[in-house]
Amino acid sequence: MKKNIIIFGLMLLSSLSLLYSATIIVDINGTGNYTSIQQGINNSVNGDTVLVYPGTYFENINYNGKNITVSSLYLTTHADSFINKTIIDGNQNGSVVTFSNGEDSTAVIYGLTIVNGTGTIDFMQELLGGGIFCKNASPLINFCIIYNNSSYKGGGIYFRLSNSSLCNTIIKNNNGGGVFCRRDSFIELCNNTIIHNHSYYGGGGITFESGSSAIFDELQRCNIYCNFAGHSNDIYASSDCILSEIILDTATVLNNTKDFIYCNNSQQPSIDILHSKITPVNRDLYVSADGDDNNSGLTQDDPLRTISWALFKVASDSTHPNAIHLENGIYSDELTEEKFPLNMRSYVSLIGESEGGSILDGNASTGLITCIFSDNNLKISKLVLTNGKQQSGSMYISNNCFRIVTENVIIKNNITDYGGGIYCFDSYFTYFYNLNICDNYSNFGGGAYFNNSDPILFNCNISNNTGLDPYSGTGGLVCLDTRLVNCSLYNNNGQQYGAINFIGGTNYLINSTISEHSNPQGAIHVSDNQFLELINCILWNDGNEIYYGSGGQSYVELSYTDIMNGENGIHTNGNGTYNWGDGNIDEDPLFVGGDPFSYELTKYSPCIDAGTPDTTGLHLPATDLAGNPRIYNG
Repeated sequence: MKKNIIIFGLMLLSSLSLLYSATIIVDINGTGNYTSIQQGINNSVNGDTVLVYPGTYFENINYNGKNITVSSLYLTTHADSFINKTIIDGNQNGSVVTFSNGEDSTAVIYGLTIVNGTGTIDFMQELLGGGIFCKNASPLINFCIIYNNSSYKGGGIYFRLSNSSLCNTIIKNNNGGGVFCRRDSFIELCNNTIIHNHSYYGGGGITFESGSSAIFDELQRCNIYCNFAGHSNDIYASSDCILSEIILDTATVLNNTKDFIYCNNSQQPSIDILHSKITPVNRDLYVSADGDDNNSGLTQDDPLRTISWALFKVASDSTHPNAIHLENGIYSDELTEEKFPLNMRSYVSLIGESEGGSILDGNASTGLITCIFSDNNLKISKLVLTNGKQQSGSMYISNNCFRIVTENVIIKNNITDYGGGIYCFDSYFTYFYNLNICDNYSNFGGGAYFNNSDPILFNCNISNNTGLDPYSGTGGLVCLDTRLVNCSLYNNNGQQYGAINFIGGTNYLINSTISEHSNPQGAIHVSDNQFLELINCILWNDGNEIYYGSGGQSYVELSYTDIMNGENGIHTNGNGTYNWGDGNIDEDPLFVGGDPFSYELTKYSPCIDAGTPDTTGLHLPATDLAGNPRIYNG
């Protein structure tokens, strides 16, 4: 009852303010004082009300530190129709509404529809707050509809260093999340409907960060469901937020997992939900570009249309893992209204119909697949991941993910900051089989970036990738604690490093070919006190084959390896040592040349039958990348 009294009091005070302060009329048809809302704000003083008549206003408004009320005729009539009829359209030109100059709780936006915002670039060079950008301010946001806005974080609303209240506000269909709260924000959530928002990072419905806190009204409950995000579809709270309870009328599912609601701290809030929008099914599901999300998805003849909707519907656990099967076709925002990046689920695999036939296309605007916060025991198979664009990899695996297998996947033409094809960080038992990682671009790790994840790459081709950073750009892979077996790396180009930049830990390179790299610090770069062992490898025509960087004394062990210029191809630069073991040679490997297996060996190659006779523990495959038998003459 207390919250109801507060809301009624706010409405009464707002109505009384019309009697004791100036009211400025804005009407797009010219019957009021001004035809644009910003004109009304510019000519107001604290305590005034800018009353907006119905119409669509194509503008981006800024309160500029004024504690005023901007409202539709809903303020005076309480007729819901005026909320829908009074629209501020940001025209894809920044945040629709901005509070950033110390506005307090007497700054009010009331009963308006806010659409088509794209956010404000803040100190992290991220687009924030597509619908409303709020920094160093504490406005009231009441009875609003906020939809079809986009940003990296806070597509609907972004709060930073703010204490604001949202009452009876509908926030829907935003890209970048419904609400973003940051730095000491305190939010009261009462009777809001937050649905179908889309975040390129996390917290599709609401994100709380940096000391934010919130109270969910127990009587006038919010509805938060069917939002899309790279992780935590509906609600995400960071480790330093205060969130004791989450109280909802309707959520996406009743038994919410971290895929929908996730609080990243030791004191987990209690969750009280009355209803769910979706009842998950514990079965395999089927998706087709010609399908319909109103279908059951239970058979190939009744497929869903979007993978993201299938991820909402599927249920699984360790005793009954399931898969989402993709029919051949192109899945993209433009063609099938797909919501990328896909928030993968534990024990749910994503499997294409045939190699090269099921294509996920990010249209150079978003990443494609994320596995974050303890996703585990899942497989990604027979897909093409292309045209992805985000901060970290077209495939992003991070934060304690466990046993993720990627096999028979083509990863090409992606552009990112870290790991053009794959970014893998703080995850364990990650396996990559039969991948073709080619033509990707990244500042750090054109092909992939593996950090503290113990990955194994097996039968992979990494080629024609580019590292863009002028100081540490690596063309192929950035690796820590990585094992590569039966892989080929060629024609990768980085501003500093060519094929692989090993940045520490213990690494192995077995039965692999590295060729055609020309970079200032070598095809293989080692640094930071690492150990690297090469067995049965070919390093040819790369300029500097192995180059030692600073950061301690590294050690390299070589055996049964063909290295151009022999020991002269190794440059320690006083930063470590190496052991020139048995079976190493310096002879032209006699590659076949030409597509598709340019680095296949001719029958006259000196490398044939020149590998180690003891293959114990090497886990060598039966064939090479061209499909030829790996072991000859016993």
